[in-house]
Amino acid sequence: MASLKTQTERPGLIARMRNWFHDIVAELRRVVKPTPEETTQMMLVVIGFVLVAAIWFAFWDVLLTRLTHQIDLWAQGVR
Repeated sequence: MASLKTQTERPGLIARMRNWFHDIVAELRRVVKPTPEETTQMMLVVIGFVLVAAIWFAFWDVLLTRLTHQIDLWAQGVR
């Protein structure tokens, strides 16, 4: 009678490495290079997001700088 592998048995190191490399090759075969139009569109999205984030942080920087300046002036007047 042939013995069946139980689920607790694991393949050896070489078999796991072979499967891992086969999985990598299979995944790389599915990779599709973006068209120049898609690349341009993605680049514009990234640039737009960076600009929005820069404006957001600049706004908070100016607001908090003014607030701390006002607090500093108030603290100097209290002394």
